[in-house]
Amino acid sequence: MFIIKLLSVSIIVCASFASVGVDAKEPHPKHISITFDDVPIHGEFTLSPESVKEINQKLLDTLNKYKIKATGFVNEGHLKNDPKLLQSLLADWHQQGHSLGNHTFSHISYHKTDLDTYLADIQKGATTTQTVLGHQQQKFFRPPYLHAGETNASQQLLDKGLEKLGLRLVPVTMENADYVFDAPYTARLQNKQVAVANTYQQQYLTFTERRLDFYDSASAKMFDQPVPHILMLHVNQLNAASLDSILMSLQSRGYQFQSLEQTLQHPIYSQPTQAFKFGIHWLFRWDKATANKVNWATEPEPSTDAFAEHQQAITTLKNR
Repeated sequence: MFIIKLLSVSIIVCASFASVGVDAKEPHPKHISITFDDVPIHGEFTLSPESVKEINQKLLDTLNKYKIKATGFVNEGHLKNDPKLLQSLLADWHQQGHSLGNHTFSHISYHKTDLDTYLADIQKGATTTQTVLGHQQQKFFRPPYLHAGETNASQQLLDKGLEKLGLRLVPVTMENADYVFDAPYTARLQNKQVAVANTYQQQYLTFTERRLDFYDSASAKMFDQPVPHILMLHVNQLNAASLDSILMSLQSRGYQFQSLEQTLQHPIYSQPTQAFKFGIHWLFRWDKATANKVNWATEPEPSTDAFAEHQQAITTLKNR
């Protein structure tokens, strides 16, 4: 996330976060919900069906190891040419007790699409998922690129549109730019350069630790007690290999895993936020809507070289 200078934004005067805090002398557990965008596969490049199956199975096995029930936000369009594989993979997630939310069909940006077209793409993206869910209904929606409305008015229109579809927009409070590191990692694995691929994985895990340090610090400055977090990851080869390490790190930091339903019951997730033209997590949105306690310019970002290597790897993978 590149923090750009905000010009002439009007900050919403929202309810005090005092309602979130209680006696700071009492210990409070730390909770987190694990979510995945782009179930059943991230769509920047094409992988073989065998690789896609393996990635999903590794993620599900790791979640089961930690007894985590995650929420996956589905992009049906990423496997539109293989509907049987799509349905099979979604069924695997559902049968193991994970929630299946909506992430649009085409992974389009709300900021570049009119509301009616956007809502129609959301509905299109539920076709196979609803078949898998049977009598259950989708509850949750995650906007691609975290584009939730460029203005307060467009943000409110989206919320109302989602409400009519029976969906709730799900925020993100922690993310680690995993897609930046995934493409170089995957390209090296496909070239059988395992040692080089492992260096990209280590860069990713090191960066994730820096991000988690920052989010822990930011939350401590913003709130009187720990608030439950929502971590966003993507379904990709890198996370299939790295999820165990990430979950182990969260446990070592004192986090307990809980369902998204439980996390969203916390009053912080009912707080209004300022709209932004760029996609940004909700810690930033909440802080900008109130006391502005965090120096967001110090949030760790992938290096320029990392972004360049990502783009080069994308080109390589698409040309194979």
